[in-house]
Amino acid sequence: MSEKKIIYQPIHDFDQIITLDDYYELEHEESEEAIKDIQKLAVKDLDGVKRFCENQLFAQSDKVSFVYYSLSEDEDIDKWADFLSDEFSRVYQIALNQNKIKELSPVLIEILVEDISSYNADRVRETLLKGLDHMDLETRLNALEFLPDWIDEQVLQSNPAVVSKLRQKLKDPEWKMRWETSKILEQNKIAFESLSTLDKLRRFINA
Repeated sequence: MSEKKIIYQPIHDFDQIITLDDYYELEHEESEEAIKDIQKLAVKDLDGVKRFCENQLFAQSDKVSFVYYSLSEDEDIDKWADFLSDEFSRVYQIALNQNKIKELSPVLIEILVEDISSYNADRVRETLLKGLDHMDLETRLNALEFLPDWIDEQVLQSNPAVVSKLRQKLKDPEWKMRWETSKILEQNKIAFESLSTLDKLRRFINA
């Protein structure tokens, strides 16, 4: 039995938005058209796009993911930077408050911006720093996984609070947090106190 081929219909309104999975099934030309349709929809009615993402976050999360992915893929990505940064902060805060980090991570991972020096991007870092202090280890590790997309050497030089928090996490009770934090600091050329020999051994033992 042959697989059912996805027939792409141009997106003119929110009911026609496809899922991220459907997008990956499209031929190249159709997939490009699908992305451009979302971008056109956002140009026409960004408030409507925001309402869609808010209302369908759980009911149709794969469609929301495709919206974020499409805007993150725009060649002129800076025009969506504030919207995408605000959406990351909003969705991540919901994930923290409702203990839905695992459920919403596939949505959050599709949100990327080029300009990470803006005020809106700074708010993203603030929300992620909250995640670093969460009592649940997986939530803390998840925040660390997202953080590299929102920092670089220049950003860290102008955000001592972020550097301070990362250095603090080198004392986290869990060795995985200490190890992953050390990697981020090293990648961004931030000086830090070397991990213990035991932590270094744990990394190889548990690899």
